[in-house]
Amino acid sequence: MNAALRLFTEYGALSRVLTRRDMYSAAIATLSNAPEILQSGKLTALDAAMSRTMTVHFDNSQIVLPMADIDRILAKRKDSPTFGSIREIYARNCYLRRLRPNTPVRRVLDLGANRGMFSILALIALGADTVVGVEPTSDYEEPYRLLLEANRCDPARAPRYTRFVSSPTAERENPAQSVSIPTILKDQGIERFNLVKMDIEGHERAVFSEPEWLASVDTICMELHPATGDLSLIPEALGRYGFTYTFTDQHGRVASGADATFLYASCTGELAA
Repeated sequence: MNAALRLFTEYGALSRVLTRRDMYSAAIATLSNAPEILQSGKLTALDAAMSRTMTVHFDNSQIVLPMADIDRILAKRKDSPTFGSIREIYARNCYLRRLRPNTPVRRVLDLGANRGMFSILALIALGADTVVGVEPTSDYEEPYRLLLEANRCDPARAPRYTRFVSSPTAERENPAQSVSIPTILKDQGIERFNLVKMDIEGHERAVFSEPEWLASVDTICMELHPATGDLSLIPEALGRYGFTYTFTDQHGRVASGADATFLYASCTGELAA
């Protein structure tokens, strides 16, 4: 997608979640950084320029995002600006765009929770009672705390594991580093997760290598990393446990093979047509 078309698409998506004032600020920031954006073909300069506290609208909910504070905390990691997550998770709705969740979604598991942008969406917009996060990088704990405070969410509703999610076998071999979904269910006293979001940077195969946890899940949305190897065990496991599923590319179009970067699956009829 060329830079001009991408900007048009991004602005259409942003207009659904930003206030009129923040859309105006985004337009000014785009014009100010146009040479860099056009040369790089990326919107990183826009994301950096939009680092501030703002309120986004997702469906009928409002989510407060103290991005300047979060970006300042993560500066030591040279992390990407948080506004990029607004574009991806809220504006483009990358994790939910092919789902029709039965709200409220009571129990949510956020694998690869990062700074907590999807977790806070689940707590507020999906009405979750509990969102369990798994994120091995401890640097993201303080940004998530800021998100919870800004939106007056009780931290007791949002427990986190600072470990890698993996299979029960990997967990037994190194419990200090890995945690499995069956252990999370047991620890939290949860019988079933209504929604699992997964973005674990290529560790999908390990989690699906022992897929018994699928018997305790309703719906899954996940980013795939096909460059890490053969992922055919994922649809095989989903089919075995009664899930229907669809693959899309990064723009939400039905895809297959190396172009498939997102997967949406449900055993409770929550896939969108």
